[in-house]
Amino acid sequence: MKTTSVLLSCCAAVALWSDPADACGCFAPPNPTVPVVQAGERILFAVKNGEVTAHVQVQYSGASGADFGWLLPLPAVPTLELGTDEVFVRLTQATQPQYQLTTTFDSSCQSNSGTGGGSAANFGGGSAAGGSAGFADAGFAPSPLVVQDSVGPYDYAVLRSDSKAEMLAWLMANRYFVPANSDAAIDPYIRPGAYFLALKLRPGNSTGDLQPVVLRYQSDVGQIPITLTSVGATQNMGVQVWLLGAGRGIPRNYHHTVINDALIDWANRGQNYNDVIIRAVGEAPGRHSFVTEFAGPGARVGATLNPPTRFGTRQAFATAPTPEAFIDLLLTNGFTGPTLTSQQQVFSGPLKAILTRYLPPPAGVTADTFFFNYRFFKAQAPAPDFQPQAMTDEIWLRVVKPIQEAAALFDEHPVLTRLYTTLSPADMNKDPVFSFSRTLPQVSNFHTANLHVSCSRTQGFVEQTRSVLTTEQGARRVFPRAQVVPPDQSVPASLRIELLREEGGPEVVVDNTDTILLTNQRDPVQLSTPSALPLPRGGCQSIPVEGVVGVLALLLARRRAR
Repeated sequence: MKTTSVLLSCCAAVALWSDPADACGCFAPPNPTVPVVQAGERILFAVKNGEVTAHVQVQYSGASGADFGWLLPLPAVPTLELGTDEVFVRLTQATQPQYQLTTTFDSSCQSNSGTGGGSAANFGGGSAAGGSAGFADAGFAPSPLVVQDSVGPYDYAVLRSDSKAEMLAWLMANRYFVPANSDAAIDPYIRPGAYFLALKLRPGNSTGDLQPVVLRYQSDVGQIPITLTSVGATQNMGVQVWLLGAGRGIPRNYHHTVINDALIDWANRGQNYNDVIIRAVGEAPGRHSFVTEFAGPGARVGATLNPPTRFGTRQAFATAPTPEAFIDLLLTNGFTGPTLTSQQQVFSGPLKAILTRYLPPPAGVTADTFFFNYRFFKAQAPAPDFQPQAMTDEIWLRVVKPIQEAAALFDEHPVLTRLYTTLSPADMNKDPVFSFSRTLPQVSNFHTANLHVSCSRTQGFVEQTRSVLTTEQGARRVFPRAQVVPPDQSVPASLRIELLREEGGPEVVVDNTDTILLTNQRDPVQLSTPSALPLPRGGCQSIPVEGVVGVLALLLARRRAR
């Protein structure tokens, strides 16, 4: 069976073929209530009729575009097109794990003037949660070169991987510098019938021109060359994979983990989510396991990428009379969008790179500030080279076409799956392979738990005396008032460790249900004297998130069915 191998980690790829640089930018969410888990690798695989379409996010933050180089092992000669970062933004928005705690009050919490009946309040809703010379003939016989071309800002070549010596000689002759310690990591991919894709920026382009690439080639399944990634990976590096196909995506040769949701910090919107993932996948054999974060219809992602009338008409842009009119068309026709870390509307990196070449900003003014305030800054800017037809052609090639083609991909495949894991270099010794199952159920990315508060009345004051928290897995624990007691850290982070197949249900390898129950039974809650809490008229009060701290350790309400 053929397999698809894709290397997409900036931390690994750049470390292999560039001078030392700060190659992996970290996401710093401006709003801590909506965190985005940093992933060293992000990829979207779509598989249909023996063909794989892989959208690969190219991440790099080195100082110079001349230092950028990228190498991917592949099972077949691919076609190469441009992609868009917006695909990964929309995918993240649609599939981000979210943890919400709802607080309810029984009738004992009514004030004297209350009207009766309990109520519910959302409590802690939110999400858990990157110019060199062109190619030259190396002059070696036989040459490993199969294809040499360019697309958008990139020069690329496809090389045979029959001989490591020939391939490395070609790379070095074409200014790809391979450290000696990468030899062992490359070895697993050297074999007849396999290939490497070498990618670099074309002369005149900078790192601002970087954008995802789309690879299409014959294969049956998707595979990430994590062994090669290990050369430049960090500890507990996030690997995020989306799969589009006829059924739910599964890790074919890795285990599958269902996390213990009793360890989630429900009160703080799942802020410890990634820590729980690290612990849970670390409990699997070889630390090789993925968590399913979402599985369901993906059509809504395509709809957000390319709604009707987005982008307007190409003719309107090509005939725009002034730079101001051109930028106005961009602003009013959906050319702005959010990023992974902010909902603020901005132009994409490739779009800014195109605009900057024709309409250079003034010294000291960022491209974002300049183009969103063009009329204010244009008098300070260098003379523009306004060419609306050329600008339109490039924008349609590098911005519009990738988005429209990506949107169509979601209409062709009924099921979208999001898988996530973390891996350290020492664990990157087996490349994960992905397949599909038509029999496994969907998985929601939206999770809820309930905090039910009981009260008593003392001298006219209503006092919170007891709270019971229940998660969607059935975990349950009693607390004094709304106080949250930190969990016993010896409790397993994985509820179950399984093997998933293309047909049939999960094969359970480890079931920690009983262990989690018994551990929590040895961790009794120490009740303290309740404090008086006057409630407002109406009888209900939701507890502020600041008043509930720590991680919720909950008892399972029922044992696993035998």
